[in-house]
Amino acid sequence: MDRALRWLSNAAKGELRKPDEPFEIPAFDTNSASATTIAFNETQESFSDWRTMYGQWGTVDLRSLPTAEETYATGTFKDNDDEVVYQPQWGGYIDSNPDDSVSGAWALLEELPIEPPWEAPETWEELGVFFDGTETDPYELRANIKPVLDDEPVKILLIGFPIPATVDGNPEMIYWQPIEIQEFKDPNDLSGGFRDTGKGPEIAERREAGEEQIRWLDSDNWSHEQLTRRGHMTEWFLDRNIVLIGAGALGSMVAENLVRAGCQQLTIVDNDTYEIGNVARHTLTIDNVGRNKATAIADRLESIAPYAHVFDVDSAFPPSGELPEPIREAEVVIDCTASRGVRRALDAIRWNQPVVFCSAAMGRRANRLFCFTAYSHTFPYSDYNEAFDPWRLQEQIEWDEDEDAIPERVGCWHPASVIRTDRVMTWAGTVTRLLDQATALSLRENHFTVLETGSGDELPTISQATPPFQDGTIWRAPESPITVQIPATCLEAMYERCRKEHPCETGGILAGTDRLDGPALVVNARDPPQDSIQEPTRFLRGTDKVEEWLKDARESIGIDYLGEWHYHPGASPDLSRDDRTAMNEIADDDGYDCPHPLLFIVGQDEDGQFTINAYLFHDSKEYEQLERIDNPDAATTLNVGDDT
Repeated sequence: MDRALRWLSNAAKGELRKPDEPFEIPAFDTNSASATTIAFNETQESFSDWRTMYGQWGTVDLRSLPTAEETYATGTFKDNDDEVVYQPQWGGYIDSNPDDSVSGAWALLEELPIEPPWEAPETWEELGVFFDGTETDPYELRANIKPVLDDEPVKILLIGFPIPATVDGNPEMIYWQPIEIQEFKDPNDLSGGFRDTGKGPEIAERREAGEEQIRWLDSDNWSHEQLTRRGHMTEWFLDRNIVLIGAGALGSMVAENLVRAGCQQLTIVDNDTYEIGNVARHTLTIDNVGRNKATAIADRLESIAPYAHVFDVDSAFPPSGELPEPIREAEVVIDCTASRGVRRALDAIRWNQPVVFCSAAMGRRANRLFCFTAYSHTFPYSDYNEAFDPWRLQEQIEWDEDEDAIPERVGCWHPASVIRTDRVMTWAGTVTRLLDQATALSLRENHFTVLETGSGDELPTISQATPPFQDGTIWRAPESPITVQIPATCLEAMYERCRKEHPCETGGILAGTDRLDGPALVVNARDPPQDSIQEPTRFLRGTDKVEEWLKDARESIGIDYLGEWHYHPGASPDLSRDDRTAMNEIADDDGYDCPHPLLFIVGQDEDGQFTINAYLFHDSKEYEQLERIDNPDAATTLNVGDDT
């Protein structure tokens, strides 16, 4: 009630609209007309096309759109001499619907047709006041447009006028308020007759239409700058040529975010077919099953935004032969395939112009997002690999075949990911935000972002991920150019096993990987096989299922045998003669394919605290005790699996 009283008080004093407040079109009474809406496309830029047309009239092409309510979009505007005045720039959706169109008419006023403070004309006589002083007489106008509109199923006249962005601001855009003309007046129906001087239609309109109620229609400005005023991306992106490779779950949602955020030029590249199994995590619907994903998504995106031009390339990347023009002219390239082949192909292409690159992928269960952005003439594949390789290994180690893959459907052999749709949506929105930030990159600069969230049914809390394998210790051979890193998680796993088996000896296999740019990495310290012998003064590591495990680890995870570990309960972690003999035999055994095996020995001091020594063996029967180093930068490259 208080708000209503304040409104009435301000209205009585003429203070409803104050300077510098956003300008709002006063209400036109549309209750008496049909439920038809006119969508027009006017911008600050197009305003200059109309400055010299005040007081004039012409015709306009109105394109019928397949919407739930009857909607027409404005096409070409012509003056009364049939010369083009203005051609709106629409996206693919409206441009592809030119068949069902009707002819309309327009007249442009120099001022807003509102009687102060906010009353719109209700009759043609009231509207005629706003034509005074112009080149157009409203009744002559009705007579002139009669031949254009007479046979159309709906007779529409657009009344245009300039509007400002703020109250009392300067005009900067044309607004079109449509009128539905129910019928034109027939000169033969005039009482008293008339002389046939060619003015009959105008006379009929002047005599009969003055008191006719105006049937105002709804209208809306569908221009790009108006529809994207809220929530758009950095303006740099809005008119760029964007190529998105990969139209799967993540790619389809990223593409939709781009278009909804205002991007106007997008090319989708994918050779895959949309299948019923994709429905759970994709933006496409059942009626698209069997269609190429790129083509179907292009159609969908153009129906989302009237300003969008979305092209499809229904082939794998890179397409065979010459690159299609949208790809050659790309200013932004987004890779959502999680494919090394695609990244290599991007690295092999050099664009004439600098390109913003973005390669985005999700981790197991979509608990992580990996997003690499760069600004360069070609995709920096080596930089990407250097940043992503530790995470690739971490993901492979965490993968659980039983928990992370399920049959697609009962009776279908193909495994399906357990990734939830809400996670995909979360990361798709994040990708567009990271793209926004990529505009700050300098030429040949890149950035790698890893974000993660909780697993299971936890509410998602996104945070910057801690890089893997950063909390371990590094050991260096005093004579050989070899360094080894063992993460804290592996050390803790060894210690936990020692606690469990104490006072017996125990041990197991060390597995990991060589890295060309850093220490060899131990990523797994396995528990002893079931057939191992564990006694207070003796440990003999068994062989049950060891060979199968190593083969599977090599093929599925990419890690290899690096050596052994074992525990000396209540003793120092010194190398025994038996330890040395066993490790020399492993170094000589081609079956292990490890001429430089490692041995980590866990001991206990007088206070019961664990101590550890590390050794490196050679097939020449020699060995070196590794030195623990506190400065990781002092580590040099190692290849413990090669005979170097």
